[in-house]
Amino acid sequence: MKLPQKFRFVLKGIACFLSIWLFLGFYNAAPLHALSDFNSNELSYTANTDTLLAQSYSTPCLASADWVNKPNPPSEIPGNPKTQTFCQFYQFSWQWFLYLMSPSASDPSLRNFQDAKNYPILQVTGDSCSSNATEPVFFIRTVKDLKDAGEFVLPERINQAGDAATIYAQNDNVVFYSVRFGRDLCTASNQGNLPTDTTEIKMAWKTIEEAEKANYISIDADVIPETGTPVKETLGLVGYHLVRGTPEHPELIWSSYEHKSNAPNCLKPSAAPANGWSFLSESCSQCLSSPNQSCFDSCKYNAAQKATSLTTDTPSEICRIFPEGTAPGDNKGEENITDVDTLNQQLVGPGGILTSLPANNPMAVMANYFNIGALWVNDTSQPANPDNQRGGLRLENPTMETTYQGTLTFNGSMIEASTQNGLNCFSCHIYTPNKTATSKLSHIFDNIHGQ
Repeated sequence: MKLPQKFRFVLKGIACFLSIWLFLGFYNAAPLHALSDFNSNELSYTANTDTLLAQSYSTPCLASADWVNKPNPPSEIPGNPKTQTFCQFYQFSWQWFLYLMSPSASDPSLRNFQDAKNYPILQVTGDSCSSNATEPVFFIRTVKDLKDAGEFVLPERINQAGDAATIYAQNDNVVFYSVRFGRDLCTASNQGNLPTDTTEIKMAWKTIEEAEKANYISIDADVIPETGTPVKETLGLVGYHLVRGTPEHPELIWSSYEHKSNAPNCLKPSAAPANGWSFLSESCSQCLSSPNQSCFDSCKYNAAQKATSLTTDTPSEICRIFPEGTAPGDNKGEENITDVDTLNQQLVGPGGILTSLPANNPMAVMANYFNIGALWVNDTSQPANPDNQRGGLRLENPTMETTYQGTLTFNGSMIEASTQNGLNCFSCHIYTPNKTATSKLSHIFDNIHGQ
């Protein structure tokens, strides 16, 4: 029997309603893992005092080849401080790192960070801003860069900040530390705030062989021991702290980089490079992958003591506790990890901007270095208390703050990590708004004139 047209219309409407009702009922009842197209990273949130809606992770944090080919680092993080994303801080940090590592326009044999006209070397005694302040007093030894026609002196110290720990590479040689700073600090007032474009650079170096030189930012050096004749050595850069201020960020933006052959992650170690890790033995590397109580106790990961010797019979055993400077549960930790890893992949991953450069390009060596995080504050009108900090909240460089990364324990079947005994930059560098020149935000400012 053929139904009248108006009844057919009503039945179609009922069928359509039932279809929609059943679909919505199924959708609301579906478990989260069943919704394969759901992307939780696209959710926005306003944690703590943030008014900013977090960057959508579906839009990747992008790098640019211009950072390498036409380096021109910005003077400020783009946008309003209340709408700045993690991505913008990491883009800023990478641009400054690559600029400082680029060949100097005035002397292509030097990189920008080596230009003493702009970035003098911190001396232990005397005025570091003076062209004749090159005489070290407390150094273990003096290292002179043979490439520099001037009196370039690398004031390598062998003790880390904080606990004065000393670490040794697997070739038994000690790691040295040097510091450079932006020349604006030379004329800065000792009251109020540091200059808005404050720059501080701390570097860690290890002795390398000639065959390794192509893979490191290196210095050909004359090494002058405490006694004896100078010995020629090559030092390779293994760690790099970059601290840079902006008008909107007087707390300074703290970022860190290291060499890819330094050490693996402690909890999810990757395969060792062909020549092994610089700071981890083969046996202790295997222990990270297949741990037991005996090897864990024997390796003493990330232990270091104060020493004055240039060589040792006991190389350090180092691994990275919190990659990207992030521990489980850290505020906006997922956003931090995503942006750090995304930029690293684009720049130094397979097919990356730096990785793809020809070997004769002076920036090709930078494919061996990667970012391990950055740190800044959300509200610059407030001190850098933990709830005001943003970025890699556990940021420590394994070559510079080896013992302050956190704590490793063995629970009988696996190695576990905790934040116990862990610090970050703001644990020691105190940010007090409008008093950055006097609050020990900079640990070198009081010493650049030999005070």
